[in-house]
Amino acid sequence: MRVLFSKRLFPLVALLLALAFEAGAQEAPPAAPRQADTGDALAQSLGGSADGPPILVRHLPEWEAAQGRAVYALDLPALRQAVPNQPVLEIVPFEGGTEAATADYGEAGRLVIVEFLTPQIAADADAAIKRRIDELRGAGAGVPTVYRRVGNYSVFVFGARDAQAAESLAGQVSYEKTVRWLGDDPLRFEKHNRYWINMSASVIVNTVKATGLAIVLCLGVGGLFGAMIFRRRRAQAALAESYSDAGGMMRLNLDEHASELLGHGEK
Repeated sequence: MRVLFSKRLFPLVALLLALAFEAGAQEAPPAAPRQADTGDALAQSLGGSADGPPILVRHLPEWEAAQGRAVYALDLPALRQAVPNQPVLEIVPFEGGTEAATADYGEAGRLVIVEFLTPQIAADADAAIKRRIDELRGAGAGVPTVYRRVGNYSVFVFGARDAQAAESLAGQVSYEKTVRWLGDDPLRFEKHNRYWINMSASVIVNTVKATGLAIVLCLGVGGLFGAMIFRRRRAQAALAESYSDAGGMMRLNLDEHASELLGHGEK
């Protein structure tokens, strides 16, 4: 009975294995570009969280209003899909954790921010981008309205109808990065020493300022009261009766007795 059951089960198992092998051998569909809007890219971003868009999207000018039309890309195909027909973007390297964010700002153009992981990668990419822009300009091809490097960012503005607005838009991008020591800061003693020196110098300077201000205040108040008292006494003296040698004084007349005294003296 067991042998008969095994013989019946074996073809069914073989058929299932053949179907599974055939399904696995089929060509897998091509992977879609790693492009996502600000809601779907949160799990892929290095700085994003489930409560908000990626950090790079937050560095877009007026990002609260722009996040609805912003695109966050993690590879070159996604960036080229969001910003087509821009050959300068073909040389942007996306190796090593490069990210990009873009949004349309109307007459000011489409802003693209590409963030590189290290300053060295950013410097090499900046040099390559500038060479590519010079080549495209010499060939008469389209170039960005504005390009500049800001920290580890490469900032592009494409298709601007107002050059001044494009410059202003690119100028609103600032590179914000905080560097922290993973362990103990080896410069902490120097920082504390510098802090105490600066604080002591500040205390001394403030003390000297307060002392000088107090002296000036005392001299000013004392001079004011002294002048008031002096003017008051001078006014009182002007109203008082003036001194006179003959006026209102008692005179002792000794002329009559002088002769008698002199006469007794002669005797």
